[in-house]
Amino acid sequence: MRKLTILLGLSLLGACSADEPSGTATSGKRIITANDFESVAGWNVDPSLLDRGRARSGQYAIKVDQDHEFSLTFDMPLGQATPSKIKHVRLEAWAYLLSEKSTGVLGVQIMEPGTNNQTFGDDIKLGDVVKAHNKWVHVSKDITLPDNITALQHIRLSLWRANASDAVLVDDVKLSILD
Repeated sequence: MRKLTILLGLSLLGACSADEPSGTATSGKRIITANDFESVAGWNVDPSLLDRGRARSGQYAIKVDQDHEFSLTFDMPLGQATPSKIKHVRLEAWAYLLSEKSTGVLGVQIMEPGTNNQTFGDDIKLGDVVKAHNKWVHVSKDITLPDNITALQHIRLSLWRANASDAVLVDDVKLSILD
């Protein structure tokens, strides 16, 4: 019985872990974060920011709507993401826009520790690139980071409602280091 309990515990831990852990090489790219939102390790946790039942994979996707300005947010010091300086990252995700009023923004920010001031930001304006509604659409953008970033600054990733008046869902987010 004890062996069964240990085996079951290890199985549950494996099920909760990410498929592509931070900092590992996958197809020549190092992953900062990859999440299908079945686990939210590294992301702030607020269950009201998860949509259950309309996910692209699994059960959960992050969402913004009239009641939620920002989604769950990934936040990590750059020095924990990689020991080397990052020049370029690729932001990838699957977006689901309910209507033409779903115009959210999926963004990456570099933030100063302590003051929480943004020193850099870039994003994917989902309403500009996703033309299909009620359908999951893959979005991607390569982002060049400024030369003056430091290991102490934080990299953040989140979905912002912007001026959307209808719900916006995002699932299967990946932020990769290109070089």
